[in-house]
Amino acid sequence: MVGDPEAELSAIESMVTDWEQRGQERLARVKEVTDQVAGLSATATEGAVTVTVGANGLPTDIRIDESAKDRPMAELSTSIMATLRKAQAQIPKLMEEVAKKAGMAGDSVVSHLLTTAEQSFPAPEPEPGQAAPPRASDDEYFDEMQMLRDEEDR
Repeated sequence: MVGDPEAELSAIESMVTDWEQRGQERLARVKEVTDQVAGLSATATEGAVTVTVGANGLPTDIRIDESAKDRPMAELSTSIMATLRKAQAQIPKLMEEVAKKAGMAGDSVVSHLLTTAEQSFPAPEPEPGQAAPPRASDDEYFDEMQMLRDEEDR
């Protein structure tokens, strides 16, 4: 038995309109997150060296205190690079905070951006004698992943 073709066509048009509207809303939310992420910066200090990086990981400011003037240049350059990596390693966490505040932490596009940032700016290796930073448990990691949940559950 075939239903009313006009009613079926109307239902399909309504469904397509709904998909389009939800897609536009999602796009606007993703753009909001990416705009906020683009304005992020992170600063790290190690001894006499302070480095600030932008969201892309490039240094926007490097400051070296006068107390470093007598240090060997090799030691100072090592300190600059270590401080740069520490600042860069903060970027993924800052991005994640922006995504969570916007309610987009489980979005596939935002998750891809976060994964790319984590791969680009890994946490620096602990120095000999230092403990590794605490890692979130697998349960916490998977609890935050919402990609398989229905839209209403988010």
